[in-house]
Amino acid sequence: MLPLRMPHVVCSLEAPCRRPFDVQGLLEFFAVRALPGVEVVDLERLVYRRTVDLARLSPVAPDGGPRPGVLRVDFGGSRMSAEVHATASGRLESHLEEQVQRRLWRLFDLDADPDAIRAGLSGARELASGGRIPAGVRIPGAWCRFETAVRAMLGQQISVAGARTLAGRLVAAAGRELPAELRKPGLERTFPGPEQVASLDLWTIGLPRSRARALSELASQVATGALRLDADRREVRRRLLDIKGIGPWTVEYIAMRALGDRDAFPASDLGLRKAIDRDQPPSAAELEAMAEAWRPLRACAAVLLWRRAGGG
Repeated sequence: MLPLRMPHVVCSLEAPCRRPFDVQGLLEFFAVRALPGVEVVDLERLVYRRTVDLARLSPVAPDGGPRPGVLRVDFGGSRMSAEVHATASGRLESHLEEQVQRRLWRLFDLDADPDAIRAGLSGARELASGGRIPAGVRIPGAWCRFETAVRAMLGQQISVAGARTLAGRLVAAAGRELPAELRKPGLERTFPGPEQVASLDLWTIGLPRSRARALSELASQVATGALRLDADRREVRRRLLDIKGIGPWTVEYIAMRALGDRDAFPASDLGLRKAIDRDQPPSAAELEAMAEAWRPLRACAAVLLWRRAGGG
């Protein structure tokens, strides 16, 4: 038996968190959706952990195979601190460290201006709690755009818990297992890349065949480079809608979380509609019309509504 290779810190970052910052609300959003085997959220200690494939940090397809690691992000103090652990010794290459930083900023919306958000939504009585707009809202972002797009498609027309179950099956079927020295309870596999998803018979994880075909098409386009999720937002939206089986809700959700569009708004979302009126929810068209007053911060408004509805 080969000896275990001890994990090393290959990347560490620290950054101040612009206040106010509702980190509890942000982590609660992630906790409800935490993907079995991939993500663990500790709400008491304000710690987020997940598995990562460092080879996929580069926009160029990796040639040397997977480089598994574990990311830990700690919000317990006045600053965000993050570490990536892997079995290889030495620091990450500088361009990969920059990718880690970009992904962290996107995941936790660290570029947000909380004062501008609160001022921009100050007149929206529908979003208020106790007569005031909650302070420090952040848009839950994406560590990996492809992963978030896949999970959005899995969540079409089903509950958050149901989408989490399907995503867990996908990870179990196609995700790569972490080396034993990196594995911890809840952190066992990396999320599969587009090549793995495209090659999987997706109906075997419980997807309707039409949705399986759509997800396979998305994965194939990302794998070949025909669809780049880091391209111009308008182009990405258009390309997504061209895939049969992807509708406006999915596109808006992906735009909100993976593309960083602060004005994205999935108006047909039942959780958003029930947050307005649980007994008589407005129609998607009525909510869309109501949300015109929240531009250009409709994604922030959606987060606040999901919180009112108990997490979305």
